[in-house]
Amino acid sequence: MRKRITVLGFFSEDIGLTCFFKTNYRALLADGYEFNIINIANYRPARELKHFGNYYEVPFYFTDIKDKHFLRKRRAFNHQLHQVYRECLLNSDVIHLYLNMLCDPVSIVYARRLGFDRVIVHAYSNLEGTMNLTNRQLQKVGRRMAEVYGTDFLAVTQGAADFFFSSRIQRSPRFKLLPDGIAVRKQRYHEEQNIYYRKRYDINENDFVIGNIGRFIDVKNQSFLIDSFNLFQKINPNAKLVLIGDGPKLEEVRQKVYQLHLEGQVIFTGYLENTEEVQNIFDVFAYPAESGGLSLALLHSLANGAKAVVSQRQPAEVQTLGAVTALSIDNPQSWADEFHSLSLETNNRFEQSYNTMNELIEKGYTISTSTKALRKLYGKPQLEDDY
Repeated sequence: MRKRITVLGFFSEDIGLTCFFKTNYRALLADGYEFNIINIANYRPARELKHFGNYYEVPFYFTDIKDKHFLRKRRAFNHQLHQVYRECLLNSDVIHLYLNMLCDPVSIVYARRLGFDRVIVHAYSNLEGTMNLTNRQLQKVGRRMAEVYGTDFLAVTQGAADFFFSSRIQRSPRFKLLPDGIAVRKQRYHEEQNIYYRKRYDINENDFVIGNIGRFIDVKNQSFLIDSFNLFQKINPNAKLVLIGDGPKLEEVRQKVYQLHLEGQVIFTGYLENTEEVQNIFDVFAYPAESGGLSLALLHSLANGAKAVVSQRQPAEVQTLGAVTALSIDNPQSWADEFHSLSLETNNRFEQSYNTMNELIEKGYTISTSTKALRKLYGKPQLEDDY
């Protein structure tokens, strides 16, 4: 009998977790593991994950307790999750929970109470700087519940670990840091794709391109990036800003671009499946996000040879990478000044890509590293009674 792992996460089409899952769990499927996938995304769920195993959708409710429908939404979610857990327990005794916060630890509590032998709590983000007082208090309660009901504890970065787990848990053998692994060599720079997509988006060969990939939500802070770019383009009128993605704040950001008369210099591509190709046009990847989650789009662009300017709220592990500059998001002028400095540099893109790929490999941001850790975590893909 094959070992079947139940995996729960917010698997939307346009977020890094989904990319991580597809690249890493495809390798685990080839090893013989089987999966139940519980998708709690309430926005553009990545239904392509049906190809990875038994697939369930349990859309998560928003945790704003001031919402007049809060209790009804919460009860409906809990009931549906309870039913799905019961079904998954028929063929699985291990559940891996990829979580962004612990404001509602029901997915952890139910898993243990209903009978999963192992409940793996994976801290996948650090939202400390974006939470209101109520959610901070709920997060504290959730941390305690995770310690009681969880059996294994993982974190994508040290900041995520501190956001989720106590120092006691982090000192225990049940805890492990597990950086996201990407297909590093696949991200290498391709000059022909740079030329092709610059022509497609009407960008001149010598235009300085700043890129951003991400869902348009408050925490991604694209509005700040527009302010910074507005200041920069006054110094460098040949600059272009390419924004890839969509989301609830897209029209608001688009209106800001119109108000600043930047529509000729800011390009909205919408959601793209081929970002790994389009990223070849970026000279700089700008990421002023307000939270400290590890951005796979950032790692991809770095491996592709772009320089990166990120907020100081990004993981310390990212800020130490050679091609990364971390700045405060209190002052858009400092970002404009950094863009200007980078635009004056002369870089060999192939060499920059090669060097950064080697740095990422050395620091463990590879599929081979992360899948090796997952194999060790899950155990052998075949149960002993098969032999």
